[in-house]
Amino acid sequence: MTKSAAPLTEPAAPLPEAAGPTEPAAPTRFPWAPILVLGFAWFLAVAIELSPAGLLGGIAADLNISTAAAGTLTTFYALGNAILVLPLTALALRFSRRSALNVVMAAFVASNLIVAVAPTLAVADAGRFLGGACYALICTLFPAVAVRIAGPRHAGKAITVVFAATSLGVALGAPLASLAGDAFGWRVTFVAAAALALVAGMLMSFTVPAVRERRQKGPSFIQTARIPGVMRVAIGWALVMLAHFVVLTYIDAYLEDLGVPKYVTSVTLFLIGASGLVGTILIGRLTSRSVYAALLAAPITVAVGFTVLFLSGGNLAIVLLAVALWGLGIAAAVVVYQQALLLTGRRAPETATSIGVLLAQAGFAAGATVGGVTLDSFGVATIPLVGLAFVAGSIIIATTLRNTIRNSPAQAAGAGPSCPDLSGRQQPRIRRRPRQLPCPSGRASSPAALGSALP
Repeated sequence: MTKSAAPLTEPAAPLPEAAGPTEPAAPTRFPWAPILVLGFAWFLAVAIELSPAGLLGGIAADLNISTAAAGTLTTFYALGNAILVLPLTALALRFSRRSALNVVMAAFVASNLIVAVAPTLAVADAGRFLGGACYALICTLFPAVAVRIAGPRHAGKAITVVFAATSLGVALGAPLASLAGDAFGWRVTFVAAAALALVAGMLMSFTVPAVRERRQKGPSFIQTARIPGVMRVAIGWALVMLAHFVVLTYIDAYLEDLGVPKYVTSVTLFLIGASGLVGTILIGRLTSRSVYAALLAAPITVAVGFTVLFLSGGNLAIVLLAVALWGLGIAAAVVVYQQALLLTGRRAPETATSIGVLLAQAGFAAGATVGGVTLDSFGVATIPLVGLAFVAGSIIIATTLRNTIRNSPAQAAGAGPSCPDLSGRQQPRIRRRPRQLPCPSGRASSPAALGSALP
């Protein structure tokens, strides 16, 4: 038997050869250093994304503009993300991942310095647009890089750690920025953000191993979108984010309508982030058993939270319970939808993630608009009910993904008759099931399988 026929009986054997001389070997221990650095950088990016919420007053006064005009700093961050996520991801995939990450972090430093020294709102918006573009690449590159660094054995843990950092960013980002702005001024806050981004970039250069991809051209955007499950996962994620921002954008108005003290809004926002951290940890444990189960559990938890919020009757304790459930579910949803995109879009993980990020950002933008229409047409009390309707759509989509999620790792490992192996050669048709599959029956959707499924 020739050497090239070996994969027929031992499908796992070609993995070291296929990885190439620059691909890091799968670690036996969890690679804490690079994963924590990636998590810190993502925490910083989320905190910077949310920072204008606590700084708008100071920014408006310093630039002599209205508070509403200062709010465009958030708008331009989202625009940079949504408009540039696809072309920048396609460009980044031409280079080694570490080189791409270094460039992203350097541009991220520059974006915050531009905002810090901006003499006018237009310049500050330009800096935020650049920051949003960098954040788009962080969202698309970090999950796949974390999984590749950790290897199949630690893939689920790596994803959980990285996304726990994003939940911390949501919980602490705006409050920390607000405190720093009150103490030192908003410009100093952005200078500090630039300095921390520089530190994160330098640490990334030393800790993240070089991961150079195969030189063969990967699937295009259209081809990736046609991979079974990718668009359904992305649309489900978009619906959850749309529902989230329908309610979140007008949560202050909702609470005001209930007649609760003003400080409850800050408590509510913190509670969403804090419970989100718990949700990230819990969903990590659930995905280690079944990504499909987690894909149902996360939006269902959000739906329960919105239902309780709608039926709270103005009782503050019940409102806070609903908010905790909502925060727990939305953080879990962000984690599991990204995992599902990496799993279903295994042949082009960054491109699949970019599709999800693009649609999620569209949901972000649409959520505020839908919430505004709801507010004007039906009143603020109905906002949780409208959010619930969109979450229900995501749950329905998730129910259609069971077989797709379950079969994805097996197909990526070469169990299917027409899947190319990791070296790019076309596998001959396999006439019998290989003895060693990375995803044995009943656990086909585990994060370990996710790690082995990525090219």
